[in-house]
Amino acid sequence: MHFHIIIDHPWQKSYTHCVLKTFISGLNQHHSFDCLDLNQDRFNPVMTADELALYTKGKYLDPKVGEYQSRLRSADYLVLLFPIWWTVMPAALKGWLDKVLLPGFAFTVDKVPKPMLTFIKGATILTTTAVSDEHHRSEYNNAIDWVLSKGTLNFCGIEPVTWLNFGEAGVTDREQHDNWLKKVKQYAANL
Repeated sequence: MHFHIIIDHPWQKSYTHCVLKTFISGLNQHHSFDCLDLNQDRFNPVMTADELALYTKGKYLDPKVGEYQSRLRSADYLVLLFPIWWTVMPAALKGWLDKVLLPGFAFTVDKVPKPMLTFIKGATILTTTAVSDEHHRSEYNNAIDWVLSKGTLNFCGIEPVTWLNFGEAGVTDREQHDNWLKKVKQYAANL
């Protein structure tokens, strides 16, 4: 199985990047992967007026969009890693969703759009939050689940989606961080 892994975190020494490395190390050696670091790639998430004018036609101006679509097209499984900022993903990943998942590529242009990414067998979302996982899910209406899992990814035909969130990532102790990384490695090994 070929994994397309996308990370959106600007700091290479972040816990999110540790999760990325651990996930990759846990993958079965028979799997292949492609990792896209949106920050290292200097992806511009801003949709311009000129780009928006092409959106409904499924066209784009940014050449990276074509590259990213090609990389996604070769994926069997999608993995997204990011910190949760203001209840959702950071700007680069939001821009990736806006600019890459175009009509005619990710969904049909019909009165009732149909998903076009059904060849992707599933997705995993790995996130970190400043508050506990329980608090985040209950107090912020499970925003990632609604917006990304049940919203965007399912709309495009990517399912099932599993979301693993590591709460209080910035304030918890090393032992908890290590326990989470063991969980991530085992999770990746089981995919």
